[in-house]
Amino acid sequence: MVNTIGIIGFMAIDGYPFLDAVYQTVFTLTTVGYQETHPISNVGKLFVVLLILGGVLVWTYALGLTINIIVKEDLIGKLRESLMEYQVKQFRQHFIIVGYTEIARETIMMLDKQSIPYVVVDDDPERIAQANEDQIDQILPLNPFLNESYRRANVQEARGLITAFNEDSDNITAVVTGRIMEEETGNELLIITIATHHEARGKMLKVGADVVILPNELIGQRISAMALHPPDPEHSSFLDKVAFGEFLNLDIREVRIGRGARLDGVTIRESGVRDAIGAHILGIRKRGRKRLLMMPNPDIHITRGDQVLIMGTLAQLEKLPAFLHPEGKPPDPHHHFDASPPQLEGPDGDDEIPEDVVPVAQESVDTATEKSS
Repeated sequence: MVNTIGIIGFMAIDGYPFLDAVYQTVFTLTTVGYQETHPISNVGKLFVVLLILGGVLVWTYALGLTINIIVKEDLIGKLRESLMEYQVKQFRQHFIIVGYTEIARETIMMLDKQSIPYVVVDDDPERIAQANEDQIDQILPLNPFLNESYRRANVQEARGLITAFNEDSDNITAVVTGRIMEEETGNELLIITIATHHEARGKMLKVGADVVILPNELIGQRISAMALHPPDPEHSSFLDKVAFGEFLNLDIREVRIGRGARLDGVTIRESGVRDAIGAHILGIRKRGRKRLLMMPNPDIHITRGDQVLIMGTLAQLEKLPAFLHPEGKPPDPHHHFDASPPQLEGPDGDDEIPEDVVPVAQESVDTATEKSS
């Protein structure tokens, strides 16, 4: 509108041709400085002053309106969200963490140490603010109970889902949503959740959780283990360092021996795990038994359905799937865990555990929570 007024004014006051009037108006409103294309009268000069002031007011109003739209509509936040979604679409074998709580924060610290990709999904303003304060970049401010939020978190390429809400009902809802998305995408998910009450653990397993952890129970078990077998006060427990990522090149894996696995039907001595990949078998739980046998006798037979604990470097453990299934058949992708630890047996299968075995055995159980069938 200001441009139109300027063009008409120059043509009416000083008789400018149309093209010259357009040229003069644009130069005037953009305030870039110019030389008049035609002599200008005093009235014309007054008109130019008013035109410049009007142009400044219009530009100021337009700038304020633009800033208001950016702030009100949170365009910067939406742009950041779009960029994060684009990055998440490039993720493969990542974890989706729903609910940014203290437990989620500690989980993220461990994932970061292992360079494992993740994305947080949460729409609570306070938790999002805390995540930003903690410099968590991989967060999508989306409703964690909607299917669309999981799609935008690239669930079809995800390795698993971790639910870390403080309320059991929220965790149950998130688990159910995760299983629904698993059916929709055809991508099997490892679903790990927490429970504040024992009654909720059974419900979570029934609706599809693979691992249900009771933090209070775990802390109590850990405290009692440390009280009975205190570590060297100057050094942290070796297995604590493995479990909590201080030894970044060392890890413990739990594998279930499936159909066609190389270890099916052989003794621990004959397994060849150490010779083939350099890793070590720490323990075994025979199928159908709750007791975890630590430092097992090398002549014990491994059979289908047994669960075996294997420790090695990350490079060694990367070779484990190919070693177990040389024909390329992958192991069972995931199965249910029981949050309560199994009972332990001594090296020879006795109920009594030698005094020097107990600390290692207890710490191993703390490191790997057992799955339930």
